[in-house]
Amino acid sequence: MTGRVGDDGMRDQDPALVVGELRGYRQFDLRHDGLYPRVHAESGPWHTPLERARCGVTPGHAAPASGCTCGLYAWYLPGSATVALGPASAVVAASGRCILGDRGFRAAAARIEAVALPGHLLWRPWAAARVRRMLTARYPETTVYASARRMIQDHPPQDVSGLGISPPADRSRGYRSAALGLSAAMMVPTYALFLIPRDAVAQTVSAGWPLFVLLVVLWQAGLVWLLTRLLELQTDSPRRP
Repeated sequence: MTGRVGDDGMRDQDPALVVGELRGYRQFDLRHDGLYPRVHAESGPWHTPLERARCGVTPGHAAPASGCTCGLYAWYLPGSATVALGPASAVVAASGRCILGDRGFRAAAARIEAVALPGHLLWRPWAAARVRRMLTARYPETTVYASARRMIQDHPPQDVSGLGISPPADRSRGYRSAALGLSAAMMVPTYALFLIPRDAVAQTVSAGWPLFVLLVVLWQAGLVWLLTRLLELQTDSPRRP
């Protein structure tokens, strides 16, 4: 494959083609009748066995097209595509014309290779079973997993260095771990206060309240920064250089 990376980080010079299929990661909104794209959900759920891209801005041209934002998006690495906890994380296999960026691509067509149920369904076994039945009926060739971790183990990222792509380091796992650790660092001592006599707590807070306020402010600022970085990874476009 040849071509250069344009100013938008996408390879827009012919031939922008990938032989076979290119694996990517993305998320879908899980509804009662299928997997809906998180952007342009009005187009309906993805079709099976193959979803084909359609341009909603200029319907007259084939998608994806250089100079346009159309196409089926996915990331090369799973971290940025599995940040949000509410949607369903998925592995897609793209085919046809693909415009490649540093972190992800836009494709003419793709199929859903595997999907992981959202985390909140782990505590609702009856709802999870109902969703599994729907996905099996709607996407019979798609493997359904209980967790994104197991799905990624069975469907690891492809080596795209042969396409001239070197995806930047995926920091989402570190951000998630830091956010969880920072939350625990505040919640554990807070709950522990209920085990300490109130008089002792009052004396400690009155004696060191400036330090206590400073720690709370730093904790909140750190948590907001980490969550902001996670949301940026989730909402950032794969076409961004």
